[in-house]
Amino acid sequence: MPEAREGLTMEKRFQVKRFLFETTAGDEVCRYMLTDRFLPMLAPNQYIEMKSINKLGTGKSYAYKLCVYFNFLHEKQHTNYEAATNKQVLEFVDHLIYGDKENLRILSPQESLCYSTLSGYVTAITDFYRWLDQTYGSEMVFYEGERRCRPQSYLYGQIYTYQYKYLINRMLPDVKGSREYIKWYMDEEKALLCSGFHTLRDEAVFRLTLEGFRIDEVLSMRLSNYQAMERLIQPSRSKMRQTAVSGYENKLRTVRICEETARVLNDYLFVERPSAENEGGIISDWLFLTLHGKSVGQPLTYHNYRKILRDCAERCGISAVNVRTHSGRSTKVMEVLENNALHPEQEKSDIQIKALFGWSQIDSIQPYMNHNSEIMANAAYKRHSKKDGGGND
Repeated sequence: MPEAREGLTMEKRFQVKRFLFETTAGDEVCRYMLTDRFLPMLAPNQYIEMKSINKLGTGKSYAYKLCVYFNFLHEKQHTNYEAATNKQVLEFVDHLIYGDKENLRILSPQESLCYSTLSGYVTAITDFYRWLDQTYGSEMVFYEGERRCRPQSYLYGQIYTYQYKYLINRMLPDVKGSREYIKWYMDEEKALLCSGFHTLRDEAVFRLTLEGFRIDEVLSMRLSNYQAMERLIQPSRSKMRQTAVSGYENKLRTVRICEETARVLNDYLFVERPSAENEGGIISDWLFLTLHGKSVGQPLTYHNYRKILRDCAERCGISAVNVRTHSGRSTKVMEVLENNALHPEQEKSDIQIKALFGWSQIDSIQPYMNHNSEIMANAAYKRHSKKDGGGND
């Protein structure tokens, strides 16, 4: 993590702290906020809150990146974000790429940030200054038809209109490529991973992603969302958007899961979950709880599960860096499409597919499709052969 490399310790002036707030419905929500000598900062936290509304992880990521930037301005430039200049932002980007030039210490290869992380810093900083200008106003003047501001314009404009990414593109052209993930599991890989988890809970979470759920949807499930006898289950949020609050109707999709997924889930609920709830001393409606450690009884988090999945992959001889939490959903999409191709008499309609995966448009299926599927290719060939009057090979 870049934040760890930058050494955000207790000695740093700016730090990110986690706060719990009470909502109008009486629930508690978590927010990550920037502090200046342990006191919350007004404008930066307004911006971070705006980024956190749809997805808490986005607000957290922006908070940590701004925190690194603020500490750099304080320690290296002896200024703050309100008075920073374009030149100082450029020096911050240089610092991320090269290291501490002032003390002649360059980054080791292990510490160097990747292209996407560096781009994330640039995006966070420029977007923050754009928001500052739109929210609090400035004396900025633009050239007509361009996104560049005049050199004498207000500081915010100097910063957020500058194209910093050319530095990253020039220095790190070899790290822009996308990582090769396992996007669709083969049957052998699914069986191997299911057998490699240490707990029933982790296997149940994995199997629910194979039912087509996003990992955030799985981790949002509650006991009240699960009907064990009917094998029906639904999430309480989707894409990190809280759409089902306790006590209100849950309008998200309901899915009937297979017998094996239901068996593993029921075993977890009967064997492992009660012990975690008792040890934690918390009566919780969340379906998946932390089973051990200081957070026992608390809801299982995304970052913990991702580490669990990668550790499981390593034990099974699968490269951890090639495993992602979203691949179960992609695998389910292809299973449905290939089953449609092999068994036209059982073909699911577009309406049924949208309902299964929680899409409003059937076009959302495109990113999940494997265009190299032999089953799909053979089915398409047979359909066209019949239309052309040809026989089967």
